[in-house]
Amino acid sequence: MKNLRIFMLAVILVSMVGFFAFAGNSSTSMVTPISSSSYGYLNPNVQSPVIAVAKAVSPSVVRVVVHTTLVSNSNPFGEMSPFFKKFFGFQMPTPEERQVESLGSGIIFNSKGYILTNYHVVAGAKEAEITLLNGKKYKGIVVGGDPTNDLAVIKIEAPEGVTFPAATLGDSNKVHVGEYAIAIGNPFGLDYTVTQGIVSAVNREVPKPNGNGYYYNMIQTNAAINPGNSGGPLVDIHGRVIGINTAIISPSQGQGLGFAIPINTAKVLIARLIKGQGSGYLGVQVRDLTSTLAKSLGLDDVKGALVIGVVPDGGAAKAGIRIKDVIVEVNGVKITSADKLVSTIHEYAPNDVVNVKVYRNGKYLTFSVKLSSKAVFKTSSTVYSANGFSVADLTELYMTKYSIPSNIRGVVVTSVDPNSQAAMAGLQPGDVITSLNNKKISSTKEFEKLYEKIKKNGTVIMSVYSQGMEMLVIFYK
Repeated sequence: MKNLRIFMLAVILVSMVGFFAFAGNSSTSMVTPISSSSYGYLNPNVQSPVIAVAKAVSPSVVRVVVHTTLVSNSNPFGEMSPFFKKFFGFQMPTPEERQVESLGSGIIFNSKGYILTNYHVVAGAKEAEITLLNGKKYKGIVVGGDPTNDLAVIKIEAPEGVTFPAATLGDSNKVHVGEYAIAIGNPFGLDYTVTQGIVSAVNREVPKPNGNGYYYNMIQTNAAINPGNSGGPLVDIHGRVIGINTAIISPSQGQGLGFAIPINTAKVLIARLIKGQGSGYLGVQVRDLTSTLAKSLGLDDVKGALVIGVVPDGGAAKAGIRIKDVIVEVNGVKITSADKLVSTIHEYAPNDVVNVKVYRNGKYLTFSVKLSSKAVFKTSSTVYSANGFSVADLTELYMTKYSIPSNIRGVVVTSVDPNSQAAMAGLQPGDVITSLNNKKISSTKEFEKLYEKIKKNGTVIMSVYSQGMEMLVIFYK
């Protein structure tokens, strides 16, 4: 036992000697870490140019909040209404009003307080709440909007003499793929968020979120654009606004894909929007070409807009454009579809003169057309504006435009506010209202007389012919 203790003590002593020897050697043989101070302060005179851009442009970026009132169904089991009990066997829910807040961005482009934003940010609203970088809030008046190009102008209400920081508008025609792009806005309510990327592509055609046509000539960027960025600026590395951020691609479809309306498109619209002036009107009804139609007309290419109706005494008619002409170019801009023609013409004002190139009987002809206001060409029929939609007498012009059979009688829906109760119920332009609250309709005057009798929050029940089928549209006035 004594010998075992001596042996164990010897093992411990040897181990301790080995440890200290290893520790001693380690202190001289291991690589000593170099402290960060060995490098000094890296890039001491280098600063990201984005800092200067954000500092210069952010005071011109605003938060836009719009409050709208929606009528919703609150109680599905209310007291039975005699009307619904008789015809449907159930009671429609009592309408309930609620305030809905929508958020977007905008850019001040004039020191008098004029703001450029997206039309869809302020659609259906007359006023907006504007918040500046310094936290000051102002009332904004929506002075004009163009739903086709998704642009709108807001004017800040402020005391006389008050000025605002205005951004510099650039030239989107000089934007190149690969150059820096900086987005500033209020995504998800996170005010004055700055993201950086590059211009990924130009002249993109992008479907509109509501499925109603396309955006054209869009600037594509991978600078992060999210809900709330809409209406905010896309800026180049020199701090000049090159676009208005508009569309995003769902993360489930693709990432790093955002789109902006070229600022040059906005420039040609700004003056008209401030004056409340409408867009120019060519005076034709058009549709897309199909391969069958193109072949029957002797065209190899299906790109273009086929004229299916010409408004009498309109600009196109006076210039000599006829039914069956295929419009392929306007002022040098290639026309690839009917929607592209509408978008292109919307960039011009009434009384502007445009050169329209058409294909006719194997030849290409060019006509000089003086545009007019669309209001001039609503035909002789009466137009009635209801709650969020308008109707007109069903004329041959509308029957041709919307391919409505000759045996259909009623009034045609000419426009629908996408935020209205009528739109939510399924009403859309081109629908024919054949009856209102179980009474047949044959003219706009009849529709107006019946509609005016319906009280506020009263039930509107319409039989509608829509795209080849009969449907029931029900909403509250």
